[in-house]
Amino acid sequence: MEDWKKLAQAADDNRRKKIPEHRQKPDLVLRLITLSGALSWILLLPVLVLVEKARPVLVTFFDRWMGLEGRDYWDADAYRYAFYLMLLIMLLSAGGLVLNAFRNKRSTDSWRVNLIVVFLLSVAGVAYYLINIAQ
Repeated sequence: MEDWKKLAQAADDNRRKKIPEHRQKPDLVLRLITLSGALSWILLLPVLVLVEKARPVLVTFFDRWMGLEGRDYWDADAYRYAFYLMLLIMLLSAGGLVLNAFRNKRSTDSWRVNLIVVFLLSVAGVAYYLINIAQ
């Protein structure tokens, strides 16, 4: 019985030994993952501007008082451009997630949360456009 305990302890000790890191610098795949994440977030900024421009303009008391008119409908052109950008962002982040899945082989490798977040945001924006706007 003691032999099994020693063998189990030796196996556990071998598993916990630090594996030397042979990666010197980020390889091409890691740079592409980083680039797709950064580009996705950069492209999300114009989407926010376009959606803000496209949303209906609510008329406040002061607008009525000064004779300004609002808009109670979405600007279809601006939102369509935002939709196309969201599709591009979704493709970029999905490509980064696929590369990340191939890259995730070691225990020290991790999922890029920013790619997941930007992918979910773009999916939500595309779904909103398809359900509410593009009727």
